[in-house]
Amino acid sequence: MNVEIQPGPPGVIRLGAFELDVRTRELRQGGTRVRLQDQPFDILRVLLARPGDVVTREELRRELWPAGTYVDFEHSLNAAVKRLRAALGDDADCPRFIETLPRRGYRFIAASGHADAAQGVAPPVPRMAVLPFSNLSEERHEYFSDGLTEELMSQIGSLCSGRIVVLARWSSMMLKGTTLRAREVGETLRARYLLEGSVRREGERARITARLIDAEHETQIWSQAYDRDLVDCLAVQTDVASEIARALLSELAPAAGRETVPASVPSSAYQAYLKGRYFWNKSGDDGLDQASAFYQHALDLDPAFARAQGALARVHVSRADYYFEMPRLALAAARREAQEALRRDPSIYEAHMALAEVQRTLDWDWRASEDSYRQALVLNPSSEGARRGYAMLLAALGRSAEAIRESTLACDLDPLCLVVGGSAAFISYLAGDYDAAIEYARNTIDMDPEFVPARRALGAAYLQTGRTADAIAELESPAGIDNPVLLAWLAHAKAVTGHRREAEALVEKARRAAPYVSSYHLAIAYVGLEDADRAFEALDVACLDRDPMLVHVGVEPRFEPLRSDSRFGELLERMGLPALSAPAPSGAVSPWIQG
Repeated sequence: MNVEIQPGPPGVIRLGAFELDVRTRELRQGGTRVRLQDQPFDILRVLLARPGDVVTREELRRELWPAGTYVDFEHSLNAAVKRLRAALGDDADCPRFIETLPRRGYRFIAASGHADAAQGVAPPVPRMAVLPFSNLSEERHEYFSDGLTEELMSQIGSLCSGRIVVLARWSSMMLKGTTLRAREVGETLRARYLLEGSVRREGERARITARLIDAEHETQIWSQAYDRDLVDCLAVQTDVASEIARALLSELAPAAGRETVPASVPSSAYQAYLKGRYFWNKSGDDGLDQASAFYQHALDLDPAFARAQGALARVHVSRADYYFEMPRLALAAARREAQEALRRDPSIYEAHMALAEVQRTLDWDWRASEDSYRQALVLNPSSEGARRGYAMLLAALGRSAEAIRESTLACDLDPLCLVVGGSAAFISYLAGDYDAAIEYARNTIDMDPEFVPARRALGAAYLQTGRTADAIAELESPAGIDNPVLLAWLAHAKAVTGHRREAEALVEKARRAAPYVSSYHLAIAYVGLEDADRAFEALDVACLDRDPMLVHVGVEPRFEPLRSDSRFGELLERMGLPALSAPAPSGAVSPWIQG
């Protein structure tokens, strides 16, 4: 069915569920900005100027690429159209938006609509950032004010689903204590509205003040103060958060449905839970041990505290992801906690997320994992973590356009989050869009030069595009000098560029770098060393250990030399993964494999 083009406000074109704003050069869906680089945007603009007509590749070259760039034109155009399709969620084999005419050009499949633009079109969904509530207490109670901020995000994201887009926690917390003006904060986060406030605790009483700000006009729309006894901290935070959510809906959107208030939890247990959240929200794996201890303490105080149990399940998943122990053991613990949390309260979205991770990496049950991710997003559509995990699942299954779409939404929900940016780089890399991977990785490194996952993704993308010196420079970053994963990736890069002795030494260093070392990443190094037998032995161990990264084996371009080996097909069949063709390297050194 052809997508209908509808007129919108001046400078805006509606394409089904999408809106293209030619003046601001933005593509939006439901009020959410969809990431679209300059070249894909310009291609869409040109195609929309002639809906239904064929726009030739030569016409696009003359329109979009100046003289002198013709040598790179074919690759650049193919990559730009691929990114455009990903942003629209389009499929080249079964297009809804853009049809390819081989060796000729492209055509926007559309019908022109003449109906009133206001008819049948939902108004844009407003975007809002919940800024960290200030702690005005004499004592240090940041964990309480931070906990209230997170509870507000959860409540508003759940109660206002489809009515308000709530930006995720990391990007908001990055602006804690900022001196930026409201308009500058709004522009930084691409949010029209800001919710800010403060918490003052005196003994067992708390005064919570909240304000809704129109960032564009720097005006206060609404404010309210709440005075509460702190006998039950969870009830106070939930009660205040739900009242604020209802007030926001009355200001910004139609009325919401019923709210759900969790059962009472002892104050001591909830305090322990909040302290767990404080450590959980630290960067990378820095606070995992402390978060686990506080969540467990909360459960010791109240064994029926389902929210703490769901959070603990996610900690176990992260222990597997960061190789704190054998992943199989950590994932089994995550399953127990997630299932028990859902038995007590099926609305705990974090438990659904943790279960989705277990189903993906421990069970290799792709359908069940997808169902669990979707359920988590139904319960909390503003969860960037659920979208990021879902994107990883889709990438593993070779559903690249969908993966990039979910990853883009995660970036839009949490634009300043290092983990989200690093994951977007890796997903683009797995999809073969190395230009986008490089851009995402560079943006993330600009925010934190020591964020190792972004360095890894950047080095891997450089290697696939033939920029071997740049790849090795990134992988030799001092930030990851003792990181066994980075050492294994560096060993691969050294090996495929002819430095075999250095590569062997790096493999040995990686094997001794931590109590548990991922065999999956060692397999990448062995591929570079042209040793198929050791690579498959390592992959077998990764299977037994249920290495979380193993799910990407079918789409990881560095395993391309193993694809002709029958053992590779047997591995994919064992895991239930589709046999896909990995993106071909562009100028990288390709090793030959023995045996």
